[in-house]
Amino acid sequence: MHPLRTPAQSWLLLRIRILCVATFALSLFLPAYSPETTVSPPAGIDLEGHTFLLAEDGFLMKTSSLTEQGTRSAYSEGILHTVEANESMSSIAKMSFLKPETIRWANGLSEKDTVKVGRTLLILPVDGVLHTVKRGQNLQMIADLYGVEAKSIASQNHLRGGYLLAGEELIIPNGKPIIQVATKQSKSSDKKLSFHVPPGTITIPESVKNASIEPSYGIFQLPCDCFYTQYFSATHFGVDLQHRGGSPIFAAEAGTVVRADYGWSGGYGNVIVIDHGNGVETLYAHNKELYVKKGDVVARGQVISFMGNTGRVHGPTGIHLHFEVHVNGLKKNPLIYLQ
Repeated sequence: MHPLRTPAQSWLLLRIRILCVATFALSLFLPAYSPETTVSPPAGIDLEGHTFLLAEDGFLMKTSSLTEQGTRSAYSEGILHTVEANESMSSIAKMSFLKPETIRWANGLSEKDTVKVGRTLLILPVDGVLHTVKRGQNLQMIADLYGVEAKSIASQNHLRGGYLLAGEELIIPNGKPIIQVATKQSKSSDKKLSFHVPPGTITIPESVKNASIEPSYGIFQLPCDCFYTQYFSATHFGVDLQHRGGSPIFAAEAGTVVRADYGWSGGYGNVIVIDHGNGVETLYAHNKELYVKKGDVVARGQVISFMGNTGRVHGPTGIHLHFEVHVNGLKKNPLIYLQ
């Protein structure tokens, strides 16, 4: 016995030593821990079909549903859901903690469309839209398109260094579609141009009539077969496009004509404005002649006017198109939408 310990203290120390030795001996017979070991949930708790939320770097992300094919964490990816009996758009959205419009946008559905049993739907991990990166686009340009912070897009999609590949799909958290035009209607770049020119107006050269619409790498197609002469700036709220002697002007995207006026028009001259939905409009100024009127519904690539020099331009060399993009009343840099 230690000279400074009481009998009670010595007995307590002996019991602690015996307990430590017994615990060590017992651990020798237990299986080693493996992070891949499957742990069954407690009785009465069903995790099938449930979705969980994780936080990474302070950014909320949703994992995939705990199904046989979706046990991994789909931070920046969507999952596929097969519609079952008695399910609706609202019930699927509620189950996925999403807004119904998020599911509609991701699957090209309109508000009138219903989901049928057996259909496979893409379910995004968060509310927002999908964006396919176009040639020449960078992260900041895409962020400006949707009015979302670049760091939110980067965090949601695990982007490092801001490098993007054309064709890559990004989830834009809390984003909304740029325009309310059906995707099928936007894919008219392979078709020949269709001219509907009123009798007695200018003659369009055969070379122009037989031209194909150039493929577009942005939201809008280039509104004419021409080149840039002036870009967007703090004093010039659009881009100027020119073709020697003038050329037909095309609708940059499908929409409804909300303005088609002849005259000075505040310097715009003969001007056309097309509403594309979601607060997005395009303006075409300095036209020589207009081939559409207010209320007309036009298709992407449809000829709407002919280039001119009406309004505030300078002499015969001023023949050009002044093109603007308005988003909720604000004039945006058209290059963001035309790249």
